[in-house]
Amino acid sequence: MNTRLDKVIVTRLSPGEIDEAFWLARLTFPDLTPARWRATARRWTAHPTGAAGALLARDAAGRLIGLAPFAVRTNLQGGRSLWVEKVASFALLDGRPVVRALAESLREVARALGCRGLTVQIDTGDTALLQAMSRGRDSARCTLVRATL
Repeated sequence: MNTRLDKVIVTRLSPGEIDEAFWLARLTFPDLTPARWRATARRWTAHPTGAAGALLARDAAGRLIGLAPFAVRTNLQGGRSLWVEKVASFALLDGRPVVRALAESLREVARALGCRGLTVQIDTGDTALLQAMSRGRDSARCTLVRATL
């Protein structure tokens, strides 16, 4: 997986990137501790089938600018689905290219893992993510779920 879109390069999280990616994971999940991040990320990178992990987005200079953790889930009604907990974009000017690149790469991961659907948890203000995920729905069914308690 090496998708390049608008000078955004998306790859799967590797063991050597775990500590570097912590700051972005912490921005996305404020209560995340370094120990929990390392344990979770190590489990993802060691997953034998690749059915759990995270995508990282970098700009052309190699700076980390996006994160999308995912896991395959089996739903009773829909079968296998790629579940994306959150999509994080950190860009000073415009985060939309980052979100689009992550969305396209998530679709590719879903297809590669034999998923029939893609479920993305979103927040109310995730308009860029809503737009990016609504593209290309014919190849991987996509459900957007608002997180509520």
